[in-house]
Amino acid sequence: MEIALLFQVISTTIMVIGVVFGVVNLYNFQLARKREAAIIMLNSFQTTDFVKGLLYILALPDNATKEEIDKLPEDKFTAIYIVIGTWERLGILVQRGEIDIALVDDAFSGPIIQSWQKLGGYMLDFRADLKRDTAFEWFQWLAERIAERETKGSAIPAYIAHKDWKPK
Repeated sequence: MEIALLFQVISTTIMVIGVVFGVVNLYNFQLARKREAAIIMLNSFQTTDFVKGLLYILALPDNATKEEIDKLPEDKFTAIYIVIGTWERLGILVQRGEIDIALVDDAFSGPIIQSWQKLGGYMLDFRADLKRDTAFEWFQWLAERIAERETKGSAIPAYIAHKDWKPK
């Protein structure tokens, strides 16, 4: 009878170790997936078209009208839409928890907020013309969330906020 009890203890121990191993692996997998998503996100901004689009946006007046945007040359118009689409997809990923908003805030808070300042009026006119309030809704959502974070102190420049940082 003692041997049977010993085998049950060993069996139970092995099962517990297996469950713990599985949970740890699942946790590590989730961390790796988030890290990979962050790297992909950061790399997606390294295209010439994105950089051109962002520069075109930053050159616009605040609250540019639909008429001002619509009469841009096609290459500028297309480049701007690449940026708008990128912010839109990024907003979806942040809202669904696939990418941490703190990372987006650190990497792109200025460009996102400035893009909305320049294009917010255009977006509202665009929605009205389409009769579709959901057009580029996630771009607006993301800009508003980043702006909220800035009012709570996230806009401290990295060279100040992390001046005492030491590598681990």
